Amino acid sequence: MYNCIFSLLNSPKRPIFHVIILGCIALITAFFISRLPLLGFDYDFEALFPNENEELKHYENYRNTFEYDNEFVLIALEHPAGIFQKNFLLKIDSLYEKLSAIPNIKQVQCPTRLSKYNLGGLVPIKTQLLHMDDETRYREDSISVYSDPDMVGAFFAEDAKSLCLFVKTEENLSKVESDALALKIEQAVSTFPIEMVHYAGRIFAQKVYLEQLQREFLTFILLAFAFVMLLLWFSFRSVYGTLVPITVVLLSVIWTLGLMQLLGKSIDLMCSMLPTMIFVAGMSDVTHYFSAYTDERKKGIPDTQVFSKIRKEVAYPTFLTLLTTVIGFLSLLFSSIQPVRDFGIYTSLGVSVAYVLTYSFLPSVLQLYPPKKHLERSRLQSKGLNMQKGIHLVFRNQKKIILFSILALLVSFFGINQLKINNTLLEDLSDRVKVKRDFTYIDEHYSGARPFELEIKIKDPTKSVWDYAQVKHIHHLDSFIKKEYEAGFVISLANLVQRLDAQMTANPAYLPSESDYAELRNTLEKNKKNKTLLKLVSADGKVTRISAKFKDIGSEKVNALNSKLMAFIEANSMDKDLLITITGAAHLIDRNNAYMVENMLQGFAFSICLIALLTFLVHRSWKMVLVFLVPNLIPLIVVSGFMGLTGIELKSATALVFSIAFGIATDDTIHFISRLKIELQTGKSLLYAFKRSYLETGKPIVLTTFILMGGFVTLMFSDFQSIYYFGMLICITMFIALLADLFLLPVLLLMIYKNSKKT
Repeated sequence: MYNCIFSLLNSPKRPIFHVIILGCIALITAFFISRLPLLGFDYDFEALFPNENEELKHYENYRNTFEYDNEFVLIALEHPAGIFQKNFLLKIDSLYEKLSAIPNIKQVQCPTRLSKYNLGGLVPIKTQLLHMDDETRYREDSISVYSDPDMVGAFFAEDAKSLCLFVKTEENLSKVESDALALKIEQAVSTFPIEMVHYAGRIFAQKVYLEQLQREFLTFILLAFAFVMLLLWFSFRSVYGTLVPITVVLLSVIWTLGLMQLLGKSIDLMCSMLPTMIFVAGMSDVTHYFSAYTDERKKGIPDTQVFSKIRKEVAYPTFLTLLTTVIGFLSLLFSSIQPVRDFGIYTSLGVSVAYVLTYSFLPSVLQLYPPKKHLERSRLQSKGLNMQKGIHLVFRNQKKIILFSILALLVSFFGINQLKINNTLLEDLSDRVKVKRDFTYIDEHYSGARPFELEIKIKDPTKSVWDYAQVKHIHHLDSFIKKEYEAGFVISLANLVQRLDAQMTANPAYLPSESDYAELRNTLEKNKKNKTLLKLVSADGKVTRISAKFKDIGSEKVNALNSKLMAFIEANSMDKDLLITITGAAHLIDRNNAYMVENMLQGFAFSICLIALLTFLVHRSWKMVLVFLVPNLIPLIVVSGFMGLTGIELKSATALVFSIAFGIATDDTIHFISRLKIELQTGKSLLYAFKRSYLETGKPIVLTTFILMGGFVTLMFSDFQSIYYFGMLICITMFIALLADLFLLPVLLLMIYKNSKKT
């Protein structure tokens, strides 16, 4: 069946068949092009949460009980001359009025509208925290503000040169509604001439992500196209030799994107890399086919024999390389993150489409419209001294190559021990992007914008969170979180009790006594169905929360603090009465990174096992499996060591590299081994067969590697750090894999084939 299909596609005796093939391809392409304008862009923040995960279900129940923890905006407004300036404070107060009137804004907390309690005689008096209209009281206000730890880092910067407004937005806004709200907030702020404004919040981060995604999607396509065109030109020195191969991969991209639109898939952060992946992975098959065609034509072999020879020597190895590449991408199905799974599925589809077009479109064009003259070959592909020097180096330095490989592995294992798993919320964005600088400013001058959520449940059904003992526990937790996490914007039942008690004592720093609390409890329980109170304590009094914001210090440090918090809970015996769980969107992102790394390692193991099995089925030799795997695993081990030694952290994006790079890197190994078997089957001596295989496959291996690297280099122009590191690490892996295939692989094969001319 396999041979029949390829014989039909590569038959020069049936020109009408090739005309039909090209006509069908043209019609399908026209249809897919018509679908491209309908292809959407999407960045669903919650799509990055792991599916089928208990922590996700817990978080969904938690926010359904209380509220979404990431539906807020922090607006920091700078005034380098100092915040205690009348004109500046009046602007802030006017901005409060303007923001409060915007639809989809539920609440605005503004420093100019905050209150405090003072003992004016026997009765506490509620007064404004800031006396905007009375400049003579600014010094007194300043002392009052900066003596209150709940104010500094939340609403007032530590250097007293900026103020922060907390804006609570409506929950679960659509992308259109979020973008519209972000624009209205920016417009409201722009009406007041303020020197510098910084925004932090989901709606602003999401807006920037999508805008950046749209720009980079087109940029990646154009850069990949330009790089591949340039490399093809230097390889074949011909317009024909450049345009025909590039057309194949361009059609592959169009078909894949068209299929995505038909299947309802939008472009997200992961799929923005898809055109580049198809360009570079698809070009490998095209280059091997086109190189073989050019070589055979240059030898003077008639057209009637060229295509059958290509089918025999190229089609089968490239089919095996397709399988290994697809296995690499499909290993992403081990991920519990839907965008990653989608990326694996659609990239596998894309490289499969590229393979089909390579063996349908390309032979049809070459037979109906063959080049008028033999295509010239560049020095890279000539039978110059470079490849011959390489094979001589292999024959003369076999022991040195093995020793050098072992040394590289030892250094790499040392580096692997330095690898760390870590991530921050906006690590994807470059520091060149304003929203990233805004988040950094709020981290440096305030308590931060990273949400923190703690769910507290009563274990004993006869007890309630309203009990004084539980309120005391919550107060201790508050204190721990403020001190250890350096958190601000802390909201809790204990905090509420302190504030209410301040109306009587004017001292919010301490909890009231148990006897004083009894009256407050009655008041609170009578109002337990109040909408505001329900966002803090469930109606049945069995569940409450602590909500806060702190600096985005990275998941590694956060995990250490979380462990410290759990130890504090156990040491104070809180866990006897309370079930305390860390949750929230930021926590899920941290957990997602850990799950992703674990999933990718599982997928990588799956790739190794499946490709090892495929190799055994093809060669019927476990020794050959070992020879096949070693040169392709070493580059990944070396890159892992490089990451550890250079401080590149292991996270979801960098973990992707291993499975994908392994699937792609095996391609050149397959071509070399397949050619060696063909040469040995013709009766050539072992050394001569090695020489012929090295010279014939070495040229396209070098060419395809540089095409792959050229394509992946384009990803390093991204402002998304995950895409940048993905591109950089795969380029390094491909280069090391090239060295392994040119030097280590022949040495290992010589060891296997020693004293034998064939398998």
